[in-house]
Amino acid sequence: MKEQLALLRELQDIDLKLDELEDHKNEIRSRLKENKRFLEKLETDLENQKDELEEVRSTRTKKQHNLQELNNKLEDRQNKLHKTKTGKEYEAVETEIDVIKEEIEEAEDEIERLGEVIEETEDSIEDKEEKIFHLREGIAEEEASAEEQIAELDEEVQALKDRREEARGDVSQRVLRRYDFIRDRGDGKAIAPAKDEHCENCYMAIPPQQYIELQRGDKLITCSSCQSILYFYEDALNEDETGEEAEAEEA
Repeated sequence: MKEQLALLRELQDIDLKLDELEDHKNEIRSRLKENKRFLEKLETDLENQKDELEEVRSTRTKKQHNLQELNNKLEDRQNKLHKTKTGKEYEAVETEIDVIKEEIEEAEDEIERLGEVIEETEDSIEDKEEKIFHLREGIAEEEASAEEQIAELDEEVQALKDRREEARGDVSQRVLRRYDFIRDRGDGKAIAPAKDEHCENCYMAIPPQQYIELQRGDKLITCSSCQSILYFYEDALNEDETGEEAEAEEA
């Protein structure tokens, strides 16, 4: 059983590394997607702003035409004023001229205000177009870089998957089913060290008799609290030291 537990530790290391690589790939894709969403929002805002600009320009043009009509009307009333024959008619025309002058003043103020809005909107559109241009360039560069990163990660993932298949092939089906069940329902971890009569995953105490059986390593033992498959911490230390010594001798 100790050999099976050693294989499970190796398998879990591989699976956790695969999870990490997949998370990294998803982060890259998510970042690209977020940048594209931001670009699309900017482009939509830009198109809306251009539409608003056209509406303001159209409104100003109408106001300018209206102003021209008011000026023509004022000129007509002023000519009429000179031709009036009675005081009452003179006063009526003069009152009408005053009203027209007020309308002209209001129209000129409105045209001036619309002109300022147009200028501000044009500046905003120009600024937004520049931002969109640079953002598109940045996204294109990031996409190219992301493709390279993901390709490299895919190679690493495939190599790990090949190693995982080899490791799984050496684990008994009964143990493997237990490992997969625990891993699938939790945080990806299915096996945990037991140290000082405690599970290092959930830190719950292990009954003394069970801890003794765990040290013997002749049967599969799981934590009664978190259900992790347990292995004796000292066994893993000894295996790591043996592995380091073997590597040193090969070097």
